[in-house]
Amino acid sequence: MLDLSDLYQFVTYADCGTLSAAADKLHISQPTLTRTMHDVEDAFGVPLFHRGKNRIELTATGKRSEEHTSELQS
Repeated sequence: MLDLSDLYQFVTYADCGTLSAAADKLHISQPTLTRTMHDVEDAFGVPLFHRGKNRIELTATGKRSEEHTSELQS
């Protein structure tokens, strides 16, 4: 089950564009953020990321999810 912290980390990743930049901004380790991104994806039940070597990117669904999640913070 997700909590608001997980969603905040997801939005922060989307804003920063990289896991390491988001982890730095959040003052957490990159592996912790990676685990949270897996948890968010599992909770949503759809692929949110394209995974490559040492990089992830939001899918179209991930971008829409981030937009809707960002609206929750407003």
